[in-house]
Amino acid sequence: MARMRSPNYPSLSIRQAIDMVSKIYRTERTNVITREDAAKSMGYSGLTGRSMTVLGALIHFDLLSKAGKGEVRVTETAEEILHGITQEERDSATLKAAFAPQLFQSIHSRFPDGIPSEGTIKSFLMREGFSDAAVGPAINAFMETYHEVENIRESESYGGGADEAPDSPAQTQETPMQPAADTPTPPPPPAADDLNKINMDIRGDQVLISGLLDAKGLGLLEKKVAALKMLLAVHMDANDTDDNETSPITGINDKPLN
Repeated sequence: MARMRSPNYPSLSIRQAIDMVSKIYRTERTNVITREDAAKSMGYSGLTGRSMTVLGALIHFDLLSKAGKGEVRVTETAEEILHGITQEERDSATLKAAFAPQLFQSIHSRFPDGIPSEGTIKSFLMREGFSDAAVGPAINAFMETYHEVENIRESESYGGGADEAPDSPAQTQETPMQPAADTPTPPPPPAADDLNKINMDIRGDQVLISGLLDAKGLGLLEKKVAALKMLLAVHMDANDTDDNETSPITGINDKPLN
């Protein structure tokens, strides 16, 4: 009696397949190579039963393509997964590869409302002609690939971050702070030709000072500050002796002292 042959299926998950094709890409890039060279790039001694099975899985996932008799090459899909510019591009290529195997497409088509239990999938595969020996590896490869797909979709749903468009200026513009009513508005910064011109705005017993000074100007400022101390002391004494009498101070010449 002839042995029943199971339908073709990838014996690896999508993550395992990506790891294997990355080894081929590292040494061969997308050049057309023999299957034997591809097997050696993955670490096998040559074309063995296991290496042929792995190469077949890479072809199922569209990570390798046939390029002639006994020859293969790394596909554009694999290159996008390995070296896509953005994470979105890499994830999109991974999803494309994950659904490339015909078996995985059939399972999704059969169970459109979500993946059922492994027992249900096993029954489906048995009806599709899979042998007992092939059912286990096929289910493992599919379930691991399915979980990888779910992880990618979840990260797309909740990731956002760097790929999101920045808020518009209207959304990010803050209302400028208004100065308090009793806060004096500072004078504009002095121009370069106003060197050593000391500006003083006397308001009661407080003074607002500004100016662009060098060493000579600092000396002048010291003299003005000393004079201001005396003037303010007189003003404060007058207020203390007669609260009803005011002694307005009208300001000081703001020209440079010679």
